Amino acid sequence: GMTEYDSCTDTFSEVDHADRRLSGSPQFPEPQIHTIFGDTYLLLEFMKKCGLIKVFRTVFSENELFEKVIVHTLHDVLYDQLKTKCNDFLTASFVSYLFQDLPVSSLRSDCSYYSEMGDDSLRVHFFREFVKLMEKESQKENPYIQCAKEFGKGCYVDSTPLPNEIRRLMSNAYCSHGTAGSCLQTRMFLVLDDETDLPAWYGTTPGNVLDLSTINTIISDTYISVGVEVDSLVLDAGYLTKEFLKSYTLEQSGKKTFKKVFIGKSPRKRGFHFQTLYEEVKPLLSNAKYELIRNGKIYFAYKKKREYFGNPLFAYIYLDEYNALNGHIAYIEEHETEYQKMTDKEKNWNKVQSGFFILISNIDTDPAEILERYITRVEIEKVFKTGKDYTSLLPLAKWTKKRVDGKLFSEMISTLVILLLRKKLIPQGLSLPDFTGKPKSQMCFKNENGQAIIETPNKQVKELYQALDIKIPDYINLSDYLSHITG
Repeated sequence: GMTEYDSCTDTFSEVDHADRRLSGSPQFPEPQIHTIFGDTYLLLEFMKKCGLIKVFRTVFSENELFEKVIVHTLHDVLYDQLKTKCNDFLTASFVSYLFQDLPVSSLRSDCSYYSEMGDDSLRVHFFREFVKLMEKESQKENPYIQCAKEFGKGCYVDSTPLPNEIRRLMSNAYCSHGTAGSCLQTRMFLVLDDETDLPAWYGTTPGNVLDLSTINTIISDTYISVGVEVDSLVLDAGYLTKEFLKSYTLEQSGKKTFKKVFIGKSPRKRGFHFQTLYEEVKPLLSNAKYELIRNGKIYFAYKKKREYFGNPLFAYIYLDEYNALNGHIAYIEEHETEYQKMTDKEKNWNKVQSGFFILISNIDTDPAEILERYITRVEIEKVFKTGKDYTSLLPLAKWTKKRVDGKLFSEMISTLVILLLRKKLIPQGLSLPDFTGKPKSQMCFKNENGQAIIETPNKQVKELYQALDIKIPDYINLSDYLSHITG
């Protein structure tokens, strides 16, 4: 507002905008508001060069949903860990200059967006287009994709049960088999590309029950939905049964082979030699010859050839020494009386049991490779941690199948972006926190000519531009750039 000062009376009074004395006088211009530029611009350019924006445009044909998908993906990748709400992110970001027709109020609540994203036809359409993109770009050797020549050989990974409190999920309601919690749980599954570990398909199955029919159904569903044939399996202990081994065994000329390559965690039950194998390797556990290091942890690792229900397989035996020690200490602290009553043999087993596990496979290789293949693929479960946290925070009235499906779909899109980013950054000595944190220092403002005037980035941000082979702009014509991104 304006204020009038009367020097005779030494008083101040407000001046109305309609005051005739202001007629024809120039008004004060609105102050230029600086917004964060670097992180969103780099990620938009990266997604454009990968071809993901084109996939979004094809799948989410309605313009408002298309823009919401871009904004939510930017937010999830760049700001989700900061607990910044999506509408606050948009207001403070350069993207607000681009999507001016997108109501900020529509981003205050995630529920309506996740309900829109819960349409199953969108999920199918998206992954069909993504698989096509990866097949096409890998043939062209796109440096932003960096995947094998032949994308689309699937690896089924048993993933994670969703919280069994979600009783309003239709898939939970339809699930009447199993006992206790398992009959009320919905289990997620993933199919990853065998070479890149990028998700090629995912879904949910009713009931947290692991059996042969689940595997067969998912293999069939994956091929029908996205045309990806599952060639290998990474399985939880519950899937490894006599029936599974029999079903996936072929016998030709008296020699047994398997239909699929698989790695599975050994169950601790009869026929799987779990305790026997422990006793056999116990004298070797302290032998440094069999140690390997992965991600700062020391593992005992040993391979034995073994028959399981008449099938010649390999048992890869491991001891995670860090987990074993922590589990042992925790048990003694919580059950000191029971521990003192144990025999020496029981104490020795208690000392290792929290870190002792066996992987069964038909792959003949070294233990380090099997451990890497198994852990790399099962760690994808962390992708869904925030999805599970989200469902546990929602009021019961908001737990609907469409909303939870939409949340998981939205997170899967963000995960694809993160995985592609890592593949580009890590070989150059950069990390995801480098990408999400450092470019926030580069700001911009919008002038009256519809341009974003951009600050000169610092040395660290320049390194990120160089690593991603993206030119540093001095200014951007906003209407032209919007056409470039969405065209």
